[in-house]
Formats: sequence, C-alpha cells, structure tokens
Amino acid sequence: MKINLRSKNGFTTVDLSIAMIVIMIFVVIMTSISNSVYSSSMEAKRTAVALNYAVDIFEHIGEVDISEVTASRDLLEISSLQNFVYENATTINGIDVITGKIGTYELRLEIEDYKGDGVVKIVRLIITYPVSKKKTETLELQRIKAIDKS
Repeated sequence: MKINLRSKNGFTTVDLSIAMIVIMIFVVIMTSISNSVYSSSMEAKRTAVALNYAVDIFEHIGEVDISEVTASRDLLEISSLQNFVYENATTINGIDVITGKIGTYELRLEIEDYKGDGVVKIVRLIITYPVSKKKTETLELQRIKAIDKS
C-alpha cells in the first residue's frame, strides 16, 4: 500500500499572498477611518470648550451692572476662567477691547456703547483656537446688555 504524502488540501503561496494583501488593505482603511473619527471628535471637543467659555462669559456679563461692562481686567475675573491670562485692555475707535488667553484659546471681548448714552451696550466675543496643526477656528458671538429699569 502506497501512502500519498502530497496532499492537495493546503494553501499555496499565491493564496497566502492574496490574503496578506487583503488584510493590509483592511488595516489601512480602518486606520484611516479611526484617524478621521479621532480628528472629528477632537475638533468637536475644542469647539465645545470654546462654547463653554463663551457661555460663562456671557452669563457673567448678564449678572453684572451695565456700568461694570467696560474694558477692565475685573470684567473677566470669573471663577470658571481661572486660567485666564489677561493681556491688554484698550479703547479703539470708541470700542473697549479686552484681550487674553486661556491655554490655546485666544479671547477678544469688544464692548461698544450702542448710541453713546450708556443705556445699551453691544458685547462681542471672539474666540480663536487651533483644532489641528494646520487649522484654526474662530467662534464669534455677541449679546446686548441694557439697563434694567425694573
């Protein structure tokens, strides 16, 4: 009785090469997708942090008296902005401007007396922040602060 040592049930080199190529293509695609998801989630997180800063600032401005809404360092001394680094407060063409930073977030607060009578002020907040090495975003919001006559 003769024993056949050469079985035809195995994988050939061509089969293994094709399987390796398919696996490598799958790994490259999955890496690309996960990198894209990570970048998008980091961008969303940075935008959410910027919005939180804006909400904190506008809530604080809503609580203070209109006479305190000027280009002074005290305006942005808010407990939720503990890491705020004050840079400058000036008046440019009748608009009070406060600039500063919180980490990588650059804040610019512009306060404009609407008709020069101190009854209504327009407060504009501009936050600029990097979302990646090559891309920066700017968030610009504004609100109106008026004298409460109640």
